[in-house]
Amino acid sequence: MSPLTRRELLVGAAAAGAVGAVGAAGCSSDSKHAGGGSPVATTTATTLEGGPADPSKAPFETVVVLMMENRSFDHLLGWLPGADGRQAGQTFIDVTGAKHASWNIGADAQGCNYADPKHDWHAAVRQFNNGKADGFLRTQPVGDLFPISYYGQQDLPVLSALATNYTAFDHYYCSLLAATWPNRFYQHCATTDIDDTGLFPGPLGAKGMPPANAKRPSNLQLAIWDRIKDAGLKGGYYYHDEPMTGLFASKRYDDISYPYAQFLTDAKAGTLPNVTFVDPDYGTVSEYLGTSNDMHPHGSVVVGDAFVAEVYDALRKSPQWDRMVFVINFDEHGGFSDHVAPPTVADDTDNGPAAEHPDYKRLGFRVPAIAISPFAPKKVETAGPYEHCSVLRMIEWRWGLEPMTLRDKHAKNLADALDFSQRRAAITLPAYPDPTPVACPHPTLAKA
Repeated sequence: MSPLTRRELLVGAAAAGAVGAVGAAGCSSDSKHAGGGSPVATTTATTLEGGPADPSKAPFETVVVLMMENRSFDHLLGWLPGADGRQAGQTFIDVTGAKHASWNIGADAQGCNYADPKHDWHAAVRQFNNGKADGFLRTQPVGDLFPISYYGQQDLPVLSALATNYTAFDHYYCSLLAATWPNRFYQHCATTDIDDTGLFPGPLGAKGMPPANAKRPSNLQLAIWDRIKDAGLKGGYYYHDEPMTGLFASKRYDDISYPYAQFLTDAKAGTLPNVTFVDPDYGTVSEYLGTSNDMHPHGSVVVGDAFVAEVYDALRKSPQWDRMVFVINFDEHGGFSDHVAPPTVADDTDNGPAAEHPDYKRLGFRVPAIAISPFAPKKVETAGPYEHCSVLRMIEWRWGLEPMTLRDKHAKNLADALDFSQRRAAITLPAYPDPTPVACPHPTLAKA
């Protein structure tokens, strides 16, 4: 019998009255954040020494990763000029055999009236459909077309500005045809020992590390944080409420985990660690209510866009910006359609009989990913496949760290897409909405 997913566990928690006790969110705001109008980039550049063949001369000392939640490439960036994207004009078949056209959901930032598309590994396999990549309505209630919707360039001004002014990847895949936890473990560890997302250990809705007596679910004993520490470098993980580092039974990364507010302080002071991971609010309760800032349904993508802006602005104003590579990616596709079938890669993960687990050698569907840096050209990087372990490979390459698994050893180095011969100035973001998160009017477990 497969372990329960977080969706199934949440149903059990609600039956006990735990979710309802948390309450709903506050009021709305339609305020606009005053950026600088249109995105502005410089045409001047500084010539530098070194390149991908010479990591000792690579001119960056800080890598920052912001991993958002549950959106596919076509769903958010299928409009991107020069990219292999598809939005309008696609047709998908549901479980009744009825055909449905892809559609623009742009005016609806939350999708409260639709079910959160299924994205556990069993559902992802059906969506993959032996390489046809056409099964996204076959895991959704009949008549619910949320998985084949898409947003246009104008709907997410921040993500759009970053994608069109830095290096956007159109063959960047999540690491696994699976949900949040296993993909985030791949970002930390280049492997996973958990196949589905469960409930965070401890009281539902609590923030921070689990209670001392809580059972943590992962027994993984090696992460990029170990490699960094052993090399005399600094690592730091900044979180909102349910830290991924709190899932490790070893508790060995608790002491490098900090609340998100500390990230803003450290960025301003220029004291961010060499390797910095930043996570949005993807807590169980906030995602259920629709008040998260991670873009996971039913959280508002506009709220998520504003959060991306906050992180970007904190970094571009940081004293560390000139020697930084900032990566925005999404943990997994979230059940949203993407027309490119993910390829297979080298992987040595072994959690038991293959039939009881995802195919660890198969990447997941494409997700948005953008490299943002003085060394990130304004382009669409069409090579690949890149994936979460490509970020790990860049970190290992830069500082001469030993790979952790076969996966990161053979992953395509994200630095291959960068240009270390020049240093460019940061763009100023256009004006963008900065609304207060608002709960869905009537959140239900059927749609969670």
